[in-house]
Amino acid sequence: MASPRGDERAVGASERAYRSLLRAYPRDLRDEYGDEMALCFRDLCRAELEDRGGLGLATLWAHTLPELLHTALKERSSMLARNTYRSVLGVALATAFILLIPLMANWPWTLGDFVFAGALLFGTGLAYVLVARMGGNIAYRFAVGVAVAAAFLLVWINIAVGIIGEPDEAANLMYVGVLAVGIAGAFVARFRQQEMARALFATALAQALVAVIALILQLGSGSPPGVLGILILNGFFVALFVASALLFRHAGRQHTPAGVGQDG
Repeated sequence: MASPRGDERAVGASERAYRSLLRAYPRDLRDEYGDEMALCFRDLCRAELEDRGGLGLATLWAHTLPELLHTALKERSSMLARNTYRSVLGVALATAFILLIPLMANWPWTLGDFVFAGALLFGTGLAYVLVARMGGNIAYRFAVGVAVAAAFLLVWINIAVGIIGEPDEAANLMYVGVLAVGIAGAFVARFRQQEMARALFATALAQALVAVIALILQLGSGSPPGVLGILILNGFFVALFVASALLFRHAGRQHTPAGVGQDG
């Protein structure tokens, strides 16, 4: 027969293991009910040891473990669905509100202009909320915001007025490559802070390279008046991408223990 001291050690070890497994639950649920659940499980362990000894404790674990993991997975799936729904709804409402500005101001937009603007705004906003939630600190979210805003402005300005000459100038397609570098770099980095910093530095370099090519094209075509505008606009975007990279680097130094970003 086990000694009372041995039983208490088994109860303590079981409680610590159970508390560790509770990390499978969403953080909000864990913060609200975790202590109560752990104390309840400790009492059950003590009762099983007193009634049936080690076999009772093993049986309790055999019933508790699958139920805990199943419930945790269910709660996480439910939370993810709720958060995704709220994010999509929030972005959709923000997009609709922004589109009211040109509508109420009677801007000379066609239906196609509204559809394009709405798709671009909605896609940009959704990209921000989905990526920003991966970060565990404010610097990461600011970094995502700067990068997404830079990408949005790059597309908008390019289509509205063109950065190199007119909007339909073929040279403007080079900026698609800049965005491709950033998007591909983010997926290769798996949205981790330090790797995202490198991806954004690479994006800034691609932006600068396009500026150099654009200047060569402008000078070669005998259109020096457009050179200053190209320098200013490209310098602006290079600065934004570099700022985002520095923010990602700063976010990496504020390292949070829960993987990429936040344990939740």
